[in-house]
Amino acid sequence: MKRRINSLVRTALLAVAIIGLIATLASAKGKKEKGTYVAPTITAEQAISTVKSALPKLTAGNSYVKTGKRGEKKLEVPLILDGNIISRIRLNPATGEILPKGFDPMVYTVSASSDQALKIVQQALPNLDVASVSLGKQGEWKVDLTLKKAIVAHIKVNSNTGIILPDLKANRDASIYSKTK
Repeated sequence: MKRRINSLVRTALLAVAIIGLIATLASAKGKKEKGTYVAPTITAEQAISTVKSALPKLTAGNSYVKTGKRGEKKLEVPLILDGNIISRIRLNPATGEILPKGFDPMVYTVSASSDQALKIVQQALPNLDVASVSLGKQGEWKVDLTLKKAIVAHIKVNSNTGIILPDLKANRDASIYSKTK
């Protein structure tokens, strides 16, 4: 009798497990598949022209110094359009020169003053040009800004509406590090 009860309990548990598995697989089918592509409605040329028309309106924000994981210093100046931080330019903390994107010197002391960094970026703003465009991870256009043929920043443009998007990481960094001066 005990064997029969144990057998019935095992069968019932197996049935519950199978029903749970089927329910899980059925709910997973309803989810959006990963990697689905939505074609942008704004072309790359339109994104470039949007950024080109915004370049004369760009202003430089207050510079700030960040400390990296290994104690290195990073001097950055946000680029502002209509009150929103849309990008940032990184400068060498030792010399104050504008750095190409991806170049990350190991500098542990800041010799360039905040006013000097701001002045350097303000002087560079009229010389910024648009180089190329690529699609970002969220499907936005990333338009590269160049200075003397080197990419120094990028501006994101919504691929469906053509609106210039704020740089959320630069916004966060400016709000955190500008207060700690």
